[in-house]
This record gives sequence, C-alpha cells and structure tokens, in this order.
Amino acid sequence: MIALTLIIAALGVGVAMWIASPLAKGAGSPVHRLVAFGVMAVLAVGALGVYLAGGQPGLPGQPYADTEARLAAIAPEDLTGEEQEERLRAIVRREPGNPEALAMLGRFLAFDGRYLEAIAMLERSVRVQEDARVLSDLGQALVNLNEGTVTPEAGRAFAAAMELDDSLPEPAFFMGAAAYDAGDREAALQYWAGIAGRLPADDPFRQAIAVRAADLLSRPAGGPQAIDPDVLDPDESPEAMVSRMVAGLEAGLEADPGDLTRWMVLARVRAVLEDREGARAAIAEARARAGDDAGIGAILDALERAGGLEPETEGEEE
Repeated sequence: MIALTLIIAALGVGVAMWIASPLAKGAGSPVHRLVAFGVMAVLAVGALGVYLAGGQPGLPGQPYADTEARLAAIAPEDLTGEEQEERLRAIVRREPGNPEALAMLGRFLAFDGRYLEAIAMLERSVRVQEDARVLSDLGQALVNLNEGTVTPEAGRAFAAAMELDDSLPEPAFFMGAAAYDAGDREAALQYWAGIAGRLPADDPFRQAIAVRAADLLSRPAGGPQAIDPDVLDPDESPEAMVSRMVAGLEAGLEADPGDLTRWMVLARVRAVLEDREGARAAIAEARARAGDDAGIGAILDALERAGGLEPETEGEEE
C-alpha cells in the first residue's frame, strides 16, 4: 500500500503542476511565481489528503466487499451469468490455490466460449491437484479452441485423464477420434469399444459412442462415393465399380480375417447394395471374431440398426 500511496501522491503532483503551470508562466514577478508554486503544493497535498481520508489504504474496499457478500448469499441458480462468474472469481481471488474453484471457473469460461482463459484456469487447477474430470475438461477446451482437432496437448490431457479414471467417456471418445483421423482404424476401434464395454448398458454415452463408431468405422476408405452407385467414375460402369469394391474387401479379409473394421465396411457396402443377407453375414462374422467383447458387440448392434439389419423375426417379409 505504500507504493500505491506514492503513486497517488505523484499523480496529485502531476495534476497540480498541469493546473498551476499557466499561472507560473504568466506570472510577471517572483512573488507571483511563488504564489503559483504554492498553488501547486496545495493541490498536491490536498489530493493526497483526500485519498488518505477517503481511500483508507490497507483496508478492504467496502463497496466490493458488500457486493461479494451479497452474491455469496444468493442461491447459485438465482444468479445471472455475470454474477455467477463474479462469484467464482471472488472465490479464486480469496483462495488462489483452491483446485475446485479454479476448475469451476474454467468450466464456466469454456461454456461461454472463452477457451484461452478457460484453459489457463483448468491448467492451474491440475497443477494444484490432478483430477481426471478436470483433465478431460482441459482436453475438450483445447479441442474446441482448435476447431475440433485433437492436438497433441489435448491428447496428453485425455491420456492423463484415462490413466486416473478409465470410466470417463469423453477421453476415450476423443482419443479414438484422433486415431481415426490419423488413419488407424484398429486403434480407434479399441478406444471406442473399450469405453463402450466399460459403461453401463443404459448409459446414454454408451449408445452415442457406439452409433458414432459404427458410422465412422464402416465407411470405406474412399469416402461416400465408394459405396454410392449414383456417384461414379464416368469411365466405370456401376456393376464394375461394385464388383471391384466387394472383391477388394473380400481379398483384404482373406488376407486378414481378423480385421473387424473391414467386416464392418463390407456389411455397409452390402446393405447399400440391398444385399441384406450378405450384410448380416458380414456382421455375424465380425461378432464371431470379436468373441464376448461387449463394446464391439454394442458397435455392431448400432451398425445393424443403422442398416435395418436386425435379426429377422417370425413373419418378417423378405
């Protein structure tokens, strides 16, 4: 507070000189100049005196303390967004080493789209105390900042979160997405099937991850045009395109029958070509090779539903 007092005094002197300098310049005699400098001194001392009397250096700001107390007394759900943020910031100022407060403020800022500041708060929180949920939130903030890309920094945060708690769905989902984007479908399947198998059957995240995994992993490497008969190479007939694609998939499976993602692609291609029996056979083969893996089973269930390939019941018309 001494430094602040000196700064206030210096500002007072500066303002006094600015106000009184015309008097000094226009003074015609030494006496008048002395009067001008006296005015400067009075103004400077007066400014400092006003601060000392009204500012009370060393004491907490009373108006802000009242605001903080008012916000603390209100139920969180009754606060506006600005008030919630101010309440969180007040806690962080008062307890800068509180990991929960830092994490809550970081989540609030991330929800508001202020990712850079959110990342800073979440990083401060995990430096104080590592927590799987906070690391996951940090990874997601990094992904959002980079427009959906799982950067190496985000990957490290997700990997650390999984080491602490492998039951969280988000880290495994994003790690699988990063593997898929890198072209490693097998690793993506392991991440997605792993978390789908660890989540309870009625967990909504389980179903969402299984559906997304089934969609991505069953896509041919060439993209939608590889299985859409309406999007063709003008020099290749639809029949030739289909034959080439199916032959390539079957040849790949003959060389590596344990490639579950290739069986999924084959099932999707056959479903698009309205070969329902062939699609069901490909999924059945994938199930047999997956054994009792509950996560892969959930993904194959989602693929069946997406293609309308659920097992036939009595009375179903072909």
